[in-house]
Amino acid sequence: MVAARMQKMKAENLIGLGNHNQRKTSHHSNQEIDVTRSHLNYDLVAHTKNYKKDIQTFINENKASSRAIRKDAVLVSEWIVTSDTDLFKR
Repeated sequence: MVAARMQKMKAENLIGLGNHNQRKTSHHSNQEIDVTRSHLNYDLVAHTKNYKKDIQTFINENKASSRAIRKDAVLVSEWIVTSDTDLFKR
């Protein structure tokens, strides 16, 4: 079985998202997080550990026009794709 979840993130969500993903706090809304395994997490791209700054820098360096980005724009789509152990064993 495979499960996927997508969540749209705006600028005001990025600091909290970074803190959560990098386990910067000791209290988590998901009580099933095994923090002893957090060292196994990895990022697919290099960053400065500040999601908001990194994403805004990326957008400013790569946008096609000089128009300002809307304050309520969706900047990131966070995806979580997971499965059960049997799939990974195969």
